[in-house]
Amino acid sequence: MHALGCSTITFRMLDLPTALDWIAAEGFQAIDLGVIAKFCPHVNPRRLADEIAAHGLRVSTCNAWSLTALNGPEGPETELGWLRASLRLAAALGCYALSMQPGRKADEAQWLEQARAVAGIIAGLGAYARDAGVQLAVEAPHKGTLAETFDQALAFLEMLNTDLVGVALDTSHIRNGGATLPQAVSVYGERVKHVHLRDFKDGSISVTPGDGDIDFGE
Repeated sequence: MHALGCSTITFRMLDLPTALDWIAAEGFQAIDLGVIAKFCPHVNPRRLADEIAAHGLRVSTCNAWSLTALNGPEGPETELGWLRASLRLAAALGCYALSMQPGRKADEAQWLEQARAVAGIIAGLGAYARDAGVQLAVEAPHKGTLAETFDQALAFLEMLNTDLVGVALDTSHIRNGGATLPQAVSVYGERVKHVHLRDFKDGSISVTPGDGDIDFGE
């Protein structure tokens, strides 16, 4: 069983040392490290690992908030390079998994074609992750992406190899996507490799657990 950790994205308004101070002060021992495209392009893995360890913390997972451009008009190569680099960073930090988003939202008429194209790309990333010793997990559903609704997420995940790609289950996106937690857990089963705990209220996915509408005891 993996430990309950804290995402550095929770403290995204702070610099990393200050964020780590806050996280450690709350008693956490593990973090989900937010890796955001164009925000940290020159990170030194060894220096980063030492800084995190100095706070008594370890990196359990990375959340590669990408450009969601795998199906963009500019083509997937820039984002692919970013995601591969993120996977190498995750491996260097000893992460067991890295979560990513499933491409940008598409019109209904183009959805199937774009979903198939993105699924093919993610299959290659899944193999790359496996070879690096990291579990790749797609956050689906996820607001504003190809898999925004729960039905879209199910259709998209059917296109992926379960041996290579798991699911990162975000409780707020599940609710926003029109499903309940029991429904999602029942359908996803062992495909769930990582969980983001957030609440949902009045259309917002950025709600502290316990302050929204989700019944975490269901």
